[in-house]
Amino acid sequence: MKPPTGLSAIVFFAWLSVGLVWSQAPGGNAARGAQLFKELRCSACHSVRGQGGSSAPELGARPGQPYTPAMLAGAIWSHVTKMWEAMERAGIARPQLSEQQVADIFAYLGGSSSGADKPGDATRGREIFEAKLCASCHDDPYQAPALHSKTGRTGAFSLISGLWNHGGGMLSRMVSRNLAWQTLSPEEVNNILAYLNAGK
Repeated sequence: MKPPTGLSAIVFFAWLSVGLVWSQAPGGNAARGAQLFKELRCSACHSVRGQGGSSAPELGARPGQPYTPAMLAGAIWSHVTKMWEAMERAGIARPQLSEQQVADIFAYLGGSSSGADKPGDATRGREIFEAKLCASCHDDPYQAPALHSKTGRTGAFSLISGLWNHGGGMLSRMVSRNLAWQTLSPEEVNNILAYLNAGK
């Protein structure tokens, strides 16, 4: 897959930046999430509370242990390239996911959004933004748009939605520049979100 160039690159990264801006995290519906999990064929590889595939990790929340939006975002971000490869081998089309759909799936997994994630540190977030090579494109207006929210806030669900919908183009662009895909821990996700929401 060739990286987007010229006008197509501008349009692509504009879509990504818009996808990361939201005013309020949507509440999830576990029943809709369960249906989506099957329809999108997540269950072909992953299981939730013992139901589903066995070729990929169990995704359900473990009793008595926290499971937060940042934990889901970090896990997906860190392993998404392997998921895409597995989906391609299995002939599973890569779906588009809205923030609401991400929230619904998260609810089905048994996660908790209510005060679960600790506030991030914007200063540390800036350092991570640079260390994880995000700034190599997003601090250059000729490469990609700034991801700071102009209005509203950026959250873990919008981060997942933006990654899932546009990550293929991001990966292609990184490969073309010989940049390695980066992993993110939940703490790093929270810090980056704090930085993006703080503005410049």
